[in-house]
Amino acid sequence: MGINDIYFNPFNPGMSGYYSNTPQYTSDFNVFNPVGDSVPGGDSFTRTTSAPVEKPLYGIDKFNAMSEAERALIEIPQDTRKQIDEVLSMTNTIEKELKHRYPNGVNLVGLGRSPSLLMEVFKAKGYDTKTCALSNLTGGEYDISGKYGYLKQLDTNDVKAYNEYLKELGLTPEKIKASTKPTVFVDYTRTGNSLRSFAELLKRPEIGIGNLDNVAFLSLNKDLMPNQTMADKALIDKFWENLGIKNFSFTPRVNISELGRAGEIVRNFKPAESAAKFLLQIIKVIK
Repeated sequence: MGINDIYFNPFNPGMSGYYSNTPQYTSDFNVFNPVGDSVPGGDSFTRTTSAPVEKPLYGIDKFNAMSEAERALIEIPQDTRKQIDEVLSMTNTIEKELKHRYPNGVNLVGLGRSPSLLMEVFKAKGYDTKTCALSNLTGGEYDISGKYGYLKQLDTNDVKAYNEYLKELGLTPEKIKASTKPTVFVDYTRTGNSLRSFAELLKRPEIGIGNLDNVAFLSLNKDLMPNQTMADKALIDKFWENLGIKNFSFTPRVNISELGRAGEIVRNFKPAESAAKFLLQIIKVIK
């Protein structure tokens, strides 16, 4: 799900931009002419009023087209600005490490809901980013050889369905190998088991991505924020846990182990308007 599909009306922050084609008034009563027209027998309660002309909606991709006055309407309260500064501080730290590791650029793929907001921020900064929806991936058991596996047992149909989803995102062995930049899959980790499980999934022969030379799997907080101080760690924990980062998700929760039975992955996911607005405010600060 890309930010181009998210719409926020800066002229009316309380109105959902996702239903912009739906008339906002359904009442037949005209509050501007409560006594009705001067027509014999006219009934003001049965006359039909036209829906008001709506203000234009701006997608996040149209941010640069806004006038300064329009941008000013995206208000940033002081406490929200503090949150935005924390998000950008974390993003800048991660970006510095990415540039150190990959000076020629990188393609970023966030895993699940936790890093999805950061992926949208990186996209606004000019990076090629994607987000893979996934959940319920980690099982953990020993195979017959005694080797421990983090990936739970998945039905063949589940793997097939998820591979089709990866293809829709453009994550195929052919496209990844053809890119001049490495593809790095990232996640916020505690134990790291989910990231390891996903790496195992992508190494399956049906998918064939995980073993490619220009593919890596990195923890946002442990690999890409080196030399963390205690204050840094507290900030990271606050960002993901206390701030409720999943409330700002740009991707749905998808149970991979039920895909084969449940059918399609959730598509056309639209985050809450608060998430779209928060991202618009971040972009305002970036620009």
